[in-house]
Amino acid sequence: GLQEPWEFVDVFGLDDELLCMVPQPCVAVTLLFPTAKIRPHREPQRKQIEAEGQLLSDKLFFVKQHDDLGNACGTIAAVHALANSGASIAGPLQDFIASQKGCTPSEVGYKLAEENTMKQASEDSAQGGQTETPEREAALGYHFVCFVPVDGHIYEMDGRKAFPINHGQTTEETFLLDAARVVKEQFM
Repeated sequence: GLQEPWEFVDVFGLDDELLCMVPQPCVAVTLLFPTAKIRPHREPQRKQIEAEGQLLSDKLFFVKQHDDLGNACGTIAAVHALANSGASIAGPLQDFIASQKGCTPSEVGYKLAEENTMKQASEDSAQGGQTETPEREAALGYHFVCFVPVDGHIYEMDGRKAFPINHGQTTEETFLLDAARVVKEQFM
C-alpha cells in the first residue's frame, strides 16, 4: 500500500559519501542486525528508561511483536516505517492502522497476529525476495528494527522491546545522519 513517490531503497554503508546516495527526504530507516551482539544491552536500557523516563510523542504508532507472529520482525519494521512516516499508504495496511486507534501496542500486536490480509501480504512479499524465506518459527539470530523521525526526535521502533526508544533530537535534514550515528554507536 505504499503510494508514489515513496519507495524503499538500500543503504550501502554508513559513511557520509554513501548516505548521500539515499534519496531525500528519508522518512524511516530499517536495520537488520545480529541479535547476539545487541541482546545483552536491552535489559539495562529498559531499566534505565523505566527509572528515568523519556519523551515519547503521542503521534507514534507502535506495535508489540508477540511470539504468535513468529519471524515477523521485518513486517513489524515495515509497519513502523510506514505508519510513522507521513507517507500516503492505502489498502489493508491503511485500514489496519486506522482500526487500531486507542489500542495499546500489545493489543495492536495481537490484532496483527490475527489479521489474515496483512499476514498474507507479508508472506507474499517474503516469497518474492531474492533470498530463501526461512520458516516462520526458525531461530535466525537476526532482527529488524526501524528508526523514524517524529516530532523532532529520532525513535527506535523495535516490536520486541517494551516501548519505542527516543534517541534524541533530529530534523528532516539530519535524520539519516542521526540514524546512522545511532546505528554506529549502539548496533556495531
